[in-house]
Amino acid sequence: MAVLLSAALLLTSFPAASAPVSAAVPAPFTVDLATQYRPVTHVASGSLYGLAEEGRPADHLIGPTKPKMFTQMAPNGGQLPNGETTPIGDALEVAPIAERNGATVTIRMPDIYPNFPYQWVSWEDWLEKVDRIVDARLNSGAQNIYGYELWNEPDGTWNTQAAGLFNEGWKKTYLRIKAKDKHTKIIGPSITHYNESWLRNFLTYARDNNVLPDIISWHELGAPEGNYINGPAPQYISNHMEAYRAMETELGIAHLPISINEYGVVDEQAVPGNMMRYIAEFERSDVDTANIAFWFRPGRLSNLVTDTGSPNGAWWLYKWYGDMSGQMAMTTPANATALDLDGIASVDDSKQEVNVVFGGGNGNHNIVVKGFEALSYFSDNAYVKLESTPWYGVDTAVEQATSEFEGSFTIANGQISVPVSKLRESYGYRLVITPAEQSTISRYEAEHATIQSANLFSNVSASNGGYVGQIDYDDSLVQFTVDAPAEGDYYLTIGYANGGTTSSTQQLTVNGQNPTTIQYPTTNGWLSQGNSDTIQTSVSLKAGSNILAFNKGTAGYAELDYIQLQSVGDFKVRVEAEEAIINNANVVGSSFASNRLFVGNIDHPDSSVTFSVYAPEAGSYNMEVGYGNGTTSNSTHNVLVNNQSSTVITYPTTGGWIANLPNTGTRKIVTVPVTLQAGDNTIVFSKGNMGYAELDYIEIK
Repeated sequence: MAVLLSAALLLTSFPAASAPVSAAVPAPFTVDLATQYRPVTHVASGSLYGLAEEGRPADHLIGPTKPKMFTQMAPNGGQLPNGETTPIGDALEVAPIAERNGATVTIRMPDIYPNFPYQWVSWEDWLEKVDRIVDARLNSGAQNIYGYELWNEPDGTWNTQAAGLFNEGWKKTYLRIKAKDKHTKIIGPSITHYNESWLRNFLTYARDNNVLPDIISWHELGAPEGNYINGPAPQYISNHMEAYRAMETELGIAHLPISINEYGVVDEQAVPGNMMRYIAEFERSDVDTANIAFWFRPGRLSNLVTDTGSPNGAWWLYKWYGDMSGQMAMTTPANATALDLDGIASVDDSKQEVNVVFGGGNGNHNIVVKGFEALSYFSDNAYVKLESTPWYGVDTAVEQATSEFEGSFTIANGQISVPVSKLRESYGYRLVITPAEQSTISRYEAEHATIQSANLFSNVSASNGGYVGQIDYDDSLVQFTVDAPAEGDYYLTIGYANGGTTSSTQQLTVNGQNPTTIQYPTTNGWLSQGNSDTIQTSVSLKAGSNILAFNKGTAGYAELDYIQLQSVGDFKVRVEAEEAIINNANVVGSSFASNRLFVGNIDHPDSSVTFSVYAPEAGSYNMEVGYGNGTTSNSTHNVLVNNQSSTVITYPTTGGWIANLPNTGTRKIVTVPVTLQAGDNTIVFSKGNMGYAELDYIEIK
């Protein structure tokens, strides 16, 4: 790909995604502002063992996530979870931390035992422990106890041979607690997954013996009925909720509050896009509380916080969730029966603000927000700001969310359509929508440009619902007036459609300078069919007003949807190993990996991972490599850049492989110099002559 320079225009072609293989258009993710179904309560903002002690984590990390409930071990408990060597704060010790951050605490009673799975001793021993827990709770005076979780995972941890049937044990323990404490709620049965026959048997017994829990609970960990390691399918959650409520009605039981005391499988824990799909299902399904599961380290809000006590990409998603206020607005996922784009929305009339948080989808999607007629403070326009938060792994700090664009959208028929391009399934995204026109604009709609010998069209799939087509003549022109806050280079993203079978071109001039050819790969359909894509270039702008003019090129035809500007800043490009060309190695999932995936088993003489990297100019760059080396000594890879002489990268041991459980931060980073040519570069990693190493990503800067 060529790099063309002029005094006014720096135009570079960045690697584009392959053209779609069909003209199928993803269904939109939809928000209905007119259907507001309950107050914002941050249902799914809690975690299991999310608090360890004062300062772990710090209050400035807890508060913004608006936690509703934490589950912690019983007072004076003996649990040393996941390899901890010293006791962590129990429920009563951390209750003041939770209270000042607006949260309640569940006392997980069986975690008074030192081991998991729990080692049953005797009924005399257990009831003595129950008395001790209840006395401590009553003597504490704590006002923010959510309830006693009577047992945890009885379908896997209850010793029937030694303790008898669980239902009878539940009754005995329930009555023992209520004899001492009639007010604190009892939570259960806390089974490992939604199991209707198990719950039916339990609820029938509890109903007939007057020992129904005050709060019903179970885990939601995977697909479709529970899988701890992988196979997540949160789209089944709504089915579980509907089936459970129907069973309550059938059994003549008043509807109980539902607490999902653990959610999320191992390889997706805290990954923003994956967590978003759970949160959306819980919010729409009448759940009272939900806690992120505990797979790794305590005191980190279930992996929203890095090993050094900084926010990671997931923390920003939960901070956005915490920012929500007012009323929840109904959302409809892009695909209700598969893992795909989903999210939540809130409407705050006092702030005159709409928040939409979403994730879990790949590629290009439309966010349709309708029902503006129900909000009197919106009239003709909505100002939209889109932000994103990445997933670079649990222990990679993210200092702030990324601003993707800001722009004004015309409300037509009570709705707007906001296309978002090149989504990553692991990332989280937020739209903030307000009625007031803002001073900062980075997305400019083609239908608002100056148009000559071309025509305006409408389609719900287009940004702002409109686009410019039939730019087919020698004098056709689409001219944008854009504002740059400072002189310099800017990324220019162009939303377009090319329904032809080959690439088409247009000519772009900036402030009347030398025309430059832009190539548009085919999108296998036009915007009228809902097809579109984006390409990215770089332009040099002066401070203040600039004119960007598009004219018909010499090949084919293209429609324009919008343009979008972003300051270039320092050059940096990150390439995920799983998106490289992989030979005789395997892609593996882990929430400790960037984008939740990495490449392992690079173990054979012909194993290789080939990265394609763009560089704006020839020269020396720093290459950061995320890796895992679970051996006991150094390992090596051979690295070949643009088929030149091979060099060796040495990887110090990381104390384990990236997907090890419990993970203590076994993905590490090395940085090495690399010499690149201008334009496209090929960097090939292959097995070295020492040990083995896994590859997560490379980042060139």
